[in-house]
Amino acid sequence: MALLACVLGACKPEVKPQPPPPDPRQAALNALGFTRTEDGWLLNLPEPISFEFDRDGLKPSMEESIAKTAEELLKAEVRRLRIEGHTDNTGVAEYNVALSQRRAHAVAQAFIAHGFNAGDITEIGLGPKNPVASNTTREGRAANRCVVIIVPVDELTP
Repeated sequence: MALLACVLGACKPEVKPQPPPPDPRQAALNALGFTRTEDGWLLNLPEPISFEFDRDGLKPSMEESIAKTAEELLKAEVRRLRIEGHTDNTGVAEYNVALSQRRAHAVAQAFIAHGFNAGDITEIGLGPKNPVASNTTREGRAANRCVVIIVPVDELTP
């Protein structure tokens, strides 16, 4: 009887479920220096996208870095970005919010110039809110004059 049950298919070897294959877009983001966060993938470039005091223009080295990053993201079929502009806390908050928006826009324009669609980029000016470093030192304030690039978590959801 046991033999008959085996013949009819009751003796199937136990098959353990395999984890899904890694998403090649996640591997591409890791290779580019992105780190997974709660709400998306945060870009960590060797040289941050930073700005001089009271300026919103990109440094030439940043233009090159953004061009390479855009090319690699598009190859990996990553299309949507959130670009967050920041400032230090020096000066009037409303002015800093506007400055941070201009910084985010400058970076967004660089991505658009290298193949991204404007409608796929969200630009946010945070001003001095959510600083990336402490504003109590000169170095911290300089670090806060930056733009952060995030690939939204739902961009990689199939």
